[in-house]
Amino acid sequence: MAFLANLFIALVKFIVAFITRSAAMLAEAVHSLADTFNQVLLLVGIKRGKRAPDSLHPFGFSGELYFWSFIVAIILFTAGAVFSIYEGIHKLLHPTPIKNIAYAFAVLLFSIAAESVAFSSAFRNVNRERGKDKIFTYLRKTKKSELIVVFLEDLAAISGLSCALVLIALEHFTHILFFDGLASVLIGLILAAVAVFLGNETRSLLLGESADPELIKKISSIFEAEESIDRVIHIKSLQLGPEDILVAVKAQFNDRLNTRETCNLINGIEKEIRTRYPDVKKIFIEPDIYKSNY
Repeated sequence: MAFLANLFIALVKFIVAFITRSAAMLAEAVHSLADTFNQVLLLVGIKRGKRAPDSLHPFGFSGELYFWSFIVAIILFTAGAVFSIYEGIHKLLHPTPIKNIAYAFAVLLFSIAAESVAFSSAFRNVNRERGKDKIFTYLRKTKKSELIVVFLEDLAAISGLSCALVLIALEHFTHILFFDGLASVLIGLILAAVAVFLGNETRSLLLGESADPELIKKISSIFEAEESIDRVIHIKSLQLGPEDILVAVKAQFNDRLNTRETCNLINGIEKEIRTRYPDVKKIFIEPDIYKSNY
C-alpha cells in the first residue's frame, strides 16, 4: 500500500509539473519516483537477507540489506540530485513563468502533510534506538541501514518540499523568474548531501565494521567472570547484517582443564552470549596461550 501511495503521489507531481511548468515540481516528482523505487529495493534487501546460508555463502545473506541500501544511495544521487540540479540550472538559464500555481501549492501542502506523518514515525524509531546519543552520532554508528535510509529520505523529502513551497511562493509574489529554478537546484543539493552521507555509511558497513564497542565490552565481561579463563587475548567482531554479528575470541584457559572440560566451558559461554545478545549469531572461541607479541 505504501508503494502504491508513493507512486500515486509521484504521478500527481509529474502531472502538476507538466501543468505548471515548474522546475521545482518536476524535481520533486523525480524525487518521489526515486523514493518509491527505493522502498522496493529495501524490501528486496530485507527479503533476500533472510535466505538460509548455503555452501557458497556459509555466513548467510544478512549483508544484502547493506548492498541494496548502497544502491538506494546511488539512485538517490543520480536520479534525484543530478537531475534536479540540471533542471534547476536549465530553468535559471531559460526562465519561464509558472502556470496554474494553485495546483502546485495544493500538491506541495498535501505532500508536506503526508511526509510529516511518515517522518514522525521514522523519528520515533530513531529516538527509540539511539538512547542518549545525538541523532547525527546515532546515524553514524548504527548498523541498521534501513533506518538510516528511511529517516534521511523522509527528512530530505520534507526539506525539499518546504524549499519548493517557499521559493515558488516567492516567485509568485515577486514576479521574479528566479526562485523556481533555485528551488530545483537546492532540492538537488539536499538529495546529493543525503546520498553522499548514506553512500559513505553503507560503504563502510559493506567493507565490514566491528560490532558496537559497548557490546564487545559486555561479551568480554562474560569471559572475565569465568574463573577457568586466565586471560582474554583478544575479541574481534564483524557486523554481517543489521541483526547478525560474528564474534571471534582468542582466550587462555586454565591449565587444569582437560579437553572435555574446555569444550563444555566454551559451549556454555556461547549459549550465554546467544541468550543475552541474540544478534550475535556466529561465535568462534579459540583456546590459546598468551604471548607478548600478540
